[in-house]
Amino acid sequence: MLSLIEDFCSFVKTSPTSWHAVKQAGYRLALKDFHPLEEETPWNLQEEKKYFVSRGGSIAAFCLPKKPPSQILLMAAHTDSPALKVKPCPDVQKQGMSLLEVETYGSPILHSWLNRDLALAGRIFVTNSREEIAQHLVFLDDALMVIPELAIHLQREINEKGPLTNKQEHMMPLISLQGSFSLEALLRRYVSFSSLLSFDLFAVPVEPPRFLGLNSEMLASYRLDNLTSVHAAISAIASYEDSSILPLAVFWDHEEIGSLSWEGAFSSFLNDLLLRIQAFYKMSTEDFLILKRKSLALSLDMAHGVNPMHENKYDPNHQPLLGKGIVLKTNAQMRYASSAETQALAKHIADKAHVKVQSFAMRSDMPCGSTVGPAITAMTGIATVDLGCPQFSMHSSREVLAVQDYLDLVAFLNQALKP
Repeated sequence: MLSLIEDFCSFVKTSPTSWHAVKQAGYRLALKDFHPLEEETPWNLQEEKKYFVSRGGSIAAFCLPKKPPSQILLMAAHTDSPALKVKPCPDVQKQGMSLLEVETYGSPILHSWLNRDLALAGRIFVTNSREEIAQHLVFLDDALMVIPELAIHLQREINEKGPLTNKQEHMMPLISLQGSFSLEALLRRYVSFSSLLSFDLFAVPVEPPRFLGLNSEMLASYRLDNLTSVHAAISAIASYEDSSILPLAVFWDHEEIGSLSWEGAFSSFLNDLLLRIQAFYKMSTEDFLILKRKSLALSLDMAHGVNPMHENKYDPNHQPLLGKGIVLKTNAQMRYASSAETQALAKHIADKAHVKVQSFAMRSDMPCGSTVGPAITAMTGIATVDLGCPQFSMHSSREVLAVQDYLDLVAFLNQALKP
């Protein structure tokens, strides 16, 4: 049996896209006796059973108590990360070489993708030999690409002014020194199909997760934001023991681009699930509204850990450190969903779990990011707190966290699921 950290590393390594993350999450849930459901069919739910359901790159899991629950404990995160997405007609030939046209997905730190070993990963839709539409997940980690950077001799001021990367001109992965490449031909090496209909493909880094530091106290990888929270929540709900609490974990795609999609946090995915749970317990509208008011949502996402070389970018009194505990996030404009009430609940849970808590707020002269938290609380009426692990290099192709903070997050979630 793999240890928690080893399984986390394996999860990250095999989840280069949101669809792969959903598949890997499903594997882990099934091993813990969670039963798969499909939105397209009626649900024959049973008390004291555990279930999961997916919608595209999003997945949800829940456990049904024997009696109507007294509270829902919602753990929410996202499955996507900033990346380079392949355009529909991507084949480009320049100087006898083959490149792929991509566009930015979310807000990646562009220069961190330069000089990296990159693979194509995602999903493709094809017709098979019976002329039926079929979907396949792909991760082409043996046909690697690179976005080569211009030599310093041709950009003498780069170390003073920084790299100037034009998204259209300078961010095309080089896949072959030959000019006869086509994406469809490459895909046919891995998947048998009659015709290629469409695809969602990304250029993703392939360097595996690796421990850093004198005592291996740090972990570096692509997509720590936000697979860290996804794996922690899966670990917690998989350890759930029957109680009056209904645990519900929801991991959405498309958070990095605003969540406005069929499967994002502003979609009907969560509310559809809640309605089916309400129907199963035959709860009246009023009883269900009361249940939601008694419930709590934990919006789990990564936080900006203090970079010791850039201290002036952080508010002096809100500087979370890696390895010093999970982070509660607040914002006066409610870009984070935390309120004084939900912060108090979170701190109470942390005290019982013997987990340290740090506070984060942006400098008052800098804009704030956001999470799925505001969408949850606005669309469901469930009180929400934003929290997560601090990290370095957020939105880079290689991010860093402290192992202890991940373990603290799991301990916190395990405690939150206790009555």
